[in-house]
Amino acid sequence: MLNDKKATELFSKSIDGELTEGEATQLEAHLSNSEAAKAFAELAKTIDKSIVENSGISDSSLGESALSQDAKNRMSDSILRAMEKNSNLAATLLDSNDSPEDQQFALQSPKENQLHDSRETSSPYTIVRKLGEGGLGNVWLARDEKLNRNVAIKEMNSHALESPNAWQRFEREAEITGQLEHPNVVSLYQYGTDRKTGEPFYSMRFVGKRTLADAITEYHDRCLAGKCDPLILHRLLTAFLGVCQAIAYAHSRGVIHRDLKPENVGLDNFGQVMVLDWGLAKVVDDSDLSSQLSGDVELSGEALAETLAGEVIGTPLFMSPEQAAGESVSQQADIYGLGAILFAILTGYAPHEPKKSKTSAPLKIKEVLKDIQKSESPRPRDLRSDIPIELEAICMKAMALKKFARHDTASELANDVERWMVNQGQRQSEYETMRMEGRELRTNTQASVRDLETNVRFMADLPPIQELIRAKSAEDTSAWRDRLITIFSGLLKAKSDYRSIVYSRLDGKDFTELVRVERHSTVHSNIRSIPRSRLRAGTSSEFIERVGQNDPDEVYTSLACGALHDAENCEKKDVTLFAGVPVFDAQEEDLYGVVIIECDLDHILKQQLNRRFVATDIIVACDTYQTILHSNGNDGIVDDSVGKPLQATRSELTKAIAHLQEKMEYIDKTNQQVYGARLWLNANPHGIMFLLSHD
Repeated sequence: MLNDKKATELFSKSIDGELTEGEATQLEAHLSNSEAAKAFAELAKTIDKSIVENSGISDSSLGESALSQDAKNRMSDSILRAMEKNSNLAATLLDSNDSPEDQQFALQSPKENQLHDSRETSSPYTIVRKLGEGGLGNVWLARDEKLNRNVAIKEMNSHALESPNAWQRFEREAEITGQLEHPNVVSLYQYGTDRKTGEPFYSMRFVGKRTLADAITEYHDRCLAGKCDPLILHRLLTAFLGVCQAIAYAHSRGVIHRDLKPENVGLDNFGQVMVLDWGLAKVVDDSDLSSQLSGDVELSGEALAETLAGEVIGTPLFMSPEQAAGESVSQQADIYGLGAILFAILTGYAPHEPKKSKTSAPLKIKEVLKDIQKSESPRPRDLRSDIPIELEAICMKAMALKKFARHDTASELANDVERWMVNQGQRQSEYETMRMEGRELRTNTQASVRDLETNVRFMADLPPIQELIRAKSAEDTSAWRDRLITIFSGLLKAKSDYRSIVYSRLDGKDFTELVRVERHSTVHSNIRSIPRSRLRAGTSSEFIERVGQNDPDEVYTSLACGALHDAENCEKKDVTLFAGVPVFDAQEEDLYGVVIIECDLDHILKQQLNRRFVATDIIVACDTYQTILHSNGNDGIVDDSVGKPLQATRSELTKAIAHLQEKMEYIDKTNQQVYGARLWLNANPHGIMFLLSHD
């Protein structure tokens, strides 16, 4: 019996008409006994017939040159249809009864062939311009002519081409980048060699020339110009979260980047973040592809920002202590690098930048690396005091000198930053509520002060005031005095916050009270007129003198503790608000005296603070740094700080206090913990400050 190989040869000779009589007999016998041979013979006949039918010429003149391209296409279609019709052919030819030697000549269906085919492509690129260069390669903007799109092409530079290790690093960089399929890792399109030079290159997604370093510089330039925008900081931190997630993914694949810095993070115009330059990446448990770097190499300030490759791998300005020591690094080196990026976002500087020499002389790389190994990184708030304390703490943990003190994973670091951002939104809402509370306190207090000023001005314009000036007899004086006492008493009954109303005559620096109506010191509802024998006289206080210096109807308002005449030297804790207006003789137009109302400011403030606040600490103080009232916001008034210097009460309020010396409002844009508002007193350079804060 013929095997399939011999049968195939006989089929071929049969088609050409070259079979001998004996061979024809063998083929016929084989066909009658083998289903596979019958199927193959049928297919062979189909091929023969297809050639003749589709060539358009007779059988006798059949030749390869006689077939047109269209004929060849029609013939191919006919053969494919025949093979589909005889789909049992391959299975029959691969029958288990055939020997392995026979099976290797069996036909495969077109679908099986496709699974094992390889594809060779060529993508022409047109170089547009250089985007950047580094120690290993150059990056170009190029045009993919087939897909009509911009791509970035990285190729080895002339110096790297001379190093076999550099070739291996370049190939590994492409391999690692291609395997890290993550939205925040740059996509690699193709790796190949230039046909003319034979030099390797790879093409990747072009994300633009803008990097995270550019965005950080722009943000801090705006801050220096007084246009610091919290929204930009939020966007930078959002980009930082993307970098953390990319590194977390790389770590899950056993890859350590080892050269994290803002320059290696690309940003497009729509917020997409891409971690770039995996040239120094290390696969866990893989050996470093590096050479010895001499510790005596000198680096300028600019060179410190460039990537080093050797026993020490990374960029000095962002390098972890273990990298600076040339030790085998773990994922914790990347955690430090992420912390260094966060440091740059917060301060505008690289963490090791302050370690650069203050002179222009180059630094020994050995000195720089030794400093990085031994010294703690500077605290962000040492460079910018307005950095949120919580963010500084996150940054310092990521950049801890000891590896075990850092975050365990990049995801943990990202979670800390994201949690701060979420809390910042809640804090922002609480802060806005606290601002409204502070403004309401100031507005309500201001309304009481303005009402006081209106009333004292009205009292000074009463007819009995002028009549007492012109009274010639004791009887007239007594009558007009009684009328004035009645009016003063009515005002005190209507205004429970008022303590007293006084009408005094001035004679140089001396004063003499003509009428005084006051509230009883222990029985608040008891209002009394002081008899003539108990009216005060003596040297005018500073407040009375200041009132007498005003023009007609001009009110002077001031804060003082205790009684009116010894207000400047009293030691009582309660603080009183005084408003006074001068009285002029209507006929002589000379200064005659003053009318003064004494108001209980404590009572006014306590009424306002008798409710719950978002603020956990509320301080009312005069801008001469004396506490008027202190409340914890929920549990009522705290008396132990009243009358004490303001700085001793809350040292962190110093910045707000200094700001309120000239401004009406202080807004804590950074930490959002303190809000301040100021109420200016009439004709007085001093005023009342409201300071609200929460934990």
